[in-house]
Amino acid sequence: MDPDPHPTSITSIKDRRTALIVPRYPRAVPRDPDDPTRALEVPRAKRPQPEDTVPTSPTTPQPAKPGEIDRGRYELRDLLGSGGMGDVWLALDKRIGREVAVKIARPEDDEDVKRFLREARVQGQLDHPAVVPVHDLGTRDDGTVFFTMKRVRGETLATIVGRLASGDADAIKRYSLRKLLTAFLSACHAVEVAHGHGVVHRDLKPGNIMLGDHGEVYVLDWGLAKVRGVDETSSGPNLPPALAKGLTVAGQFLGTPGYMSPEQARGESVDLRADVYGMGSTLFEVLTLEPLIPRGSTKEVLAATIAGVDARASLRAPGLAPELEEICIRATATLAADRYVSVAGIREAIEHYLDGDRDLQRRAALADGFTAEAAESAVRAAVGDERARAAALANVGRALALDPAHAEAQAILVQLLVLPPRRTPPEVARAVEAAEDKAYLALATAGAWIYILWLPIALVLVWMGVKNANPLLGWVGFTVAAAMTMMLGRARGKADAGPYFAGLILSNIAIAITSQVAGTFILTPTLFTMNTVGFVVAARRAWLWPTVAISAVAAVAPVLAEAAGWVTRTTTVEGGAVHVRSAVVEFVEPQTSVVAVGVTIIFLIMVTVATGRIRQRFLDQTRRVELAMWQLRQLVPKIER
Repeated sequence: MDPDPHPTSITSIKDRRTALIVPRYPRAVPRDPDDPTRALEVPRAKRPQPEDTVPTSPTTPQPAKPGEIDRGRYELRDLLGSGGMGDVWLALDKRIGREVAVKIARPEDDEDVKRFLREARVQGQLDHPAVVPVHDLGTRDDGTVFFTMKRVRGETLATIVGRLASGDADAIKRYSLRKLLTAFLSACHAVEVAHGHGVVHRDLKPGNIMLGDHGEVYVLDWGLAKVRGVDETSSGPNLPPALAKGLTVAGQFLGTPGYMSPEQARGESVDLRADVYGMGSTLFEVLTLEPLIPRGSTKEVLAATIAGVDARASLRAPGLAPELEEICIRATATLAADRYVSVAGIREAIEHYLDGDRDLQRRAALADGFTAEAAESAVRAAVGDERARAAALANVGRALALDPAHAEAQAILVQLLVLPPRRTPPEVARAVEAAEDKAYLALATAGAWIYILWLPIALVLVWMGVKNANPLLGWVGFTVAAAMTMMLGRARGKADAGPYFAGLILSNIAIAITSQVAGTFILTPTLFTMNTVGFVVAARRAWLWPTVAISAVAAVAPVLAEAAGWVTRTTTVEGGAVHVRSAVVEFVEPQTSVVAVGVTIIFLIMVTVATGRIRQRFLDQTRRVELAMWQLRQLVPKIER
C-alpha cells in the first residue's frame, strides 16, 4: 500500500493533545437509503485499527446546542443545516469578532470521525475561491470533532432551479441562463483544482453548488471526497436490502442517486470521470429545470443510472442550443470512456459556447441599431429624399450582414426595393442607357439586314416589266444607304442620334419612293408603320416623338407630291373606285398577282416576327422583374404584394 501523501494527524486547539488520525479505510454508514436525494454511504466490513491510530471520541457524544464549544472562542447561535455527517451551526468567533460556520460531527463510530476529519483536511487544502475555506479544527468538551469555516450566504443551484421551475418572477429576473452557466464554470474551476490535488468529490449535484449573494460560487460538502493514495477498497460490502437485489456492487458505494455515475452506482472504483458525470447531470438540470433521472425510489433511480439515460436536453427544453445539449450527452455517457476526460472538457466546451453566444448577442445589438437608423431614413425616403433612401439601404445591408434573420431589417429592405424612388438615380439611368444601347445595336443589325434582303424585290419588278427605271434605282440607292447607315451605327457601339436619325430619314425616303410602284395608299403606309415601329423600339426615350414626326412627314410627302404634280400620279378615285397605276412597272398577269401575294406574305412574316421579338423582349424583362420581386418577398413571407 502506498503511504498517505498527506499529513495523517492534527492536534486539537484544546489541551487534550490527543492525536486524531485520518483513516485509510473509511467506513460508511447508511443514511436513509430510500431517499434518492441524499448522499448514500454503504457500510463496510470494519478493518482492525492499529492501537496508535484510534481516535479519541466518546461513545455517546452529546448533541450540540447554543453555547460555547471551545473555552469561550466559538459561541453557537443558530442551526444552519444538517448533513449526512454532521450539523452546521452559525457561530461567533469571539477572538476575531466574525461570524463563522461550525460543522460538528455526529459520529456513530470511529470511522465516521475519521471521515469527518478527512473532509476538513481536504476542504482546507483546496485553495480556490469556490471552495469554502476552513479556519480551524478541534474537538468539543465532550470529544466531538468540529471544524470552522467561512460563513457563506446564498442559494444552492437546487433551490434556484426549483424557483425557476415554479415560475418565480424574482428568480427569473435574477438568474439568466448566462449567469447560471457562468456560475457553473466557476464550480468547474474548483473541481479542476481538486482533481489537481488528487481529490475526487464524488457527490457533485445542484444541492452542493451555492451561488453567493454577491456573485460568489462555492462547491460544498467534501465529505465523500476520495483522496488519491488512500485505499478505500473492501472485500465485503454490506448493502441495504433495498439496494442489494438485482445490483452487483464491488468496492465502496458513495454518492447521491440520480447524480452519481453508473460506476459509482455499481460500487466500482471511480476516477475523475465520476465527477464529470456529476457535473453533466447538474448542467442538464440547470438547462431543463428537471433532474436528468426522474425522482423515484433509490432502487429505481440506481437501476436507471446503470442502464443509461437519454441526456438530450432539447427533448425537455425545446429551443435549447445544440452545443449545450451535446455537452450534456457527452458528460453523462454511460461508459466512462465516452465522457470528457476531465471537468476541464466541460468547462472549455461551455466557454466556447458562451464566447460564440456573446458574439451573437453583440451582433444582434449592432443589427438593432442599424435597423433603427434604417427605419428613420426610410421614412424620409418615402417622401422623396434620395440621400435618405441610400442611407436606409446601407444601414439595412449592415444590419442583415450582422443578423441575416433580422425580421424588421428584412421588412425595411423589401419596402425600399419594392417601392421605386421618385427620381431615377444616376446609376440606374446609366444602366437603362446601357440597356438602350444594347437594344439599339441588336435592332440596327437586324434592320440593316432587312433592308438588304428587300433588294431582290427589284429583280421581281424587272420581271413585271419596267416603264421607268429612275424611281426603281432611287429606291435601291436609298435602301442601300439606309442599310449602311444602320451598320455604321452598329459599329459605333452605342445609340448615337446621328446614325439613328440618318437611317430613319434614308429608309423613309426609300419607302416614299415605293409609292411610285404601288401607289400612296395601303402598301406604302404599311411600310412606313413597320419602319417606324422598328426605330421606336431601338430609340432612346427622348427620340420617340421626333421619330414619329419624321415618319409622319415621310408618309404624307408622296400624297402631297402627287397632288402638286411633282411626281407621276399613281392613285386616283374614279367612279367610286380607287385606281392604282404604277409609274415604274407594268401591271400584267400573272406577274402582278404573284408579286402582290408574295409581298403580302413577306409583310405578314416580317410584322409577325418583329412583333414577336418585341413581345418576347418585353416578357423577358417582366419575368426578370417579377422573379427579383418574388425573391425579395421570400425574405419576409408575411409581406403582401
